[in-house]
Amino acid sequence: MSRLAWLFAPSLENLSFAIRCCLSIAIALYLAFWLQLENAYWVFINVAILIQPLPGFLVVRAFARLAGTFIAGVMSIVLIALFAQSYTMFSAALVCWVSLMVFCASLFRNNLSYGFVLAGYVTMIVGVRAMSDPSMVFSVAVARTSETALAAVVAAFVSVLLAPGTTARKYLTARIQAFQAIGRQFQRLDRNPAEIEAYDGDPRTPHPELHSLVQKTLTLEETRQYAQFDAPAFAQYNRLARRLDYELLALVSAMASLQVYLAKFGDDVNRAPLKRLDEAAALLARDPNNTREIKRAFGHAYHAILDDARAGPRTDRARSLVDWVVISRSLDMANRVRAAVIKHGMLLAERGTSRRRRTSRRNEFQVPVSLRESLRTTARAATAMTFGAAIWATHGDPALNGMMVLLAVLTTLFSLGDDPSGGARGFGIGSLCAGAAAFVVNFAILPAVNSYAMLMVVIMPVVFVAALAMATPSLALIGRISLVVFGLLVHPANDSRQDFVSFAEALMGAELAVILSLVAFAIILPVSPRGLLRERLAGMFGELARGFTGSRERFETRVYDRLLRLPVAADQGETHVSARQAAFSAVNMGLEARSLRLLTDRARFCSGVCEEVDSELDRLAELFEKGYPPVERVFAMQRRTNELAQRMLDEALTFKPRRRMRHGIRAAVAAELVSAALADYGLARENADGGSIRLGGVERAV
Repeated sequence: MSRLAWLFAPSLENLSFAIRCCLSIAIALYLAFWLQLENAYWVFINVAILIQPLPGFLVVRAFARLAGTFIAGVMSIVLIALFAQSYTMFSAALVCWVSLMVFCASLFRNNLSYGFVLAGYVTMIVGVRAMSDPSMVFSVAVARTSETALAAVVAAFVSVLLAPGTTARKYLTARIQAFQAIGRQFQRLDRNPAEIEAYDGDPRTPHPELHSLVQKTLTLEETRQYAQFDAPAFAQYNRLARRLDYELLALVSAMASLQVYLAKFGDDVNRAPLKRLDEAAALLARDPNNTREIKRAFGHAYHAILDDARAGPRTDRARSLVDWVVISRSLDMANRVRAAVIKHGMLLAERGTSRRRRTSRRNEFQVPVSLRESLRTTARAATAMTFGAAIWATHGDPALNGMMVLLAVLTTLFSLGDDPSGGARGFGIGSLCAGAAAFVVNFAILPAVNSYAMLMVVIMPVVFVAALAMATPSLALIGRISLVVFGLLVHPANDSRQDFVSFAEALMGAELAVILSLVAFAIILPVSPRGLLRERLAGMFGELARGFTGSRERFETRVYDRLLRLPVAADQGETHVSARQAAFSAVNMGLEARSLRLLTDRARFCSGVCEEVDSELDRLAELFEKGYPPVERVFAMQRRTNELAQRMLDEALTFKPRRRMRHGIRAAVAAELVSAALADYGLARENADGGSIRLGGVERAV
């Protein structure tokens, strides 16, 4: 029964989305009939493609769809004007254009990518329809743009009207959940590794709670981008929210670096400074909105840790570099939480830094991806469309028009994912579900329908169920495809209905498009999960080599974004473990290396140490510039960096005044954490269970 909970016991949020979807389709279809649009069913399909649970995201996506459709209309007119005399030339031109749009879409993210996708496959839709009568291309392009505009306006209006502020509330809820997760993670930092391992569960996924924290934080920032589009008042403190999101990401980085580092030492580490944070962390996990008490609690914890550090060790043993790592990072995290909580309190009070609505600078998530992956994606899409175009151009059967359209949709949408074959299979499953429902509706119920109201009674149950599936993450793809293909097969239009032959042709065309896509994805430049994983890791280490320049925000978001994409590509064996370990080591290495350079300058070490730090960081960037350095070189650098960290600590403890000494100790801590990250990376590269690595000259089991 739990598998069907999405249908029989939906959440209020999913129920609200399903109602908005039904109303949007009903209103859009009514207006399409009233305006006497030639292909009213395309309004239905457009709403099914556009509708989103978050109204703010829907508004931006609707604009991207309008822009992409307009470009597609212009391009289809140009292609028909140039190649109307030859199906072969026109097919080749279409394939080239759609392939170019796939390439552009693969270089970007979110709605910019979506706009390129639309510019590609809508050109195919308009061009294929107009090829039977080239003189109609302008009217077809105008009709397609009109249908898209109607669907976009209605879907956006209904969603924003019935669910105003949903995106902003979703952002606030996600931010509170992120604070709670950070509070719980603080409480786990002072546990011994055995307790953490027992709690984590799956041995194939090291530090899963850290990955969950990263995902929560990145998702939080992605939600923030769209909050102002369904809650205009959010725009006045949008910049403050953006700053808070990046501070939370930096806090997660500090926690991750420390937890991964301490895991190597077992019970041999004095975790007393971390225990000072437990009470404040418990308050943060319990009630993140109690900002006044949280600030006070972390302030008390900060001063308690500082007093303990000034009092000196309670044993005869001098503090080791590991002890200073714990002290320094505990102080740093207490400060970061206080800063984040202050901003959170300002946002709760809805006070921004300015009353003027200022456009924030380019978001760090809209960054290019691997050029190699983009070229491979383009080759696959071009091959699949070439197969279909060869069939369409040589047979000239109008029934193949639907196959060409769906083939363009498949290759542009699913070739952009890590698992295009899985996407195509999902399309096939959704098409079969829609085919069964559409067959019953078309030939058993619609013959008795004689009014718009009865039509809505017939199709709305199917729309409602599909919308509930779309709101369920595991069924979202199948639900959306089912609704789109259902609209295509039922074909609601003015005074027309699908006959059996056209219905069967449309369904077979959809499944043929799936088959051609699967074949192309399987035979063109196939990449194993391990090979794709290797490429992704190489890209991450390339980011590491470039991470010493530019903003910290850009480096963190790019590397963490790559980190979250790794599990999709990884297999479920040892490679999965080593990939995650290597990815976290790259993040920690880059962030600590940036801190090392800055703190070394502030502490004013002797010229010999400064030159050695600069030299080591230059060698580090060179080491990872091409992705996969030899493991021996990694371990050699790890040993040198560890020795450098110890020398820096010895010198820093002699500094006066205290502020300079503090910067020096923090620089030594950063060097030690770079060394630890290098060791993590080396171990991950060896991919050995039960291996060992040297830290500070001591052989420690991992």
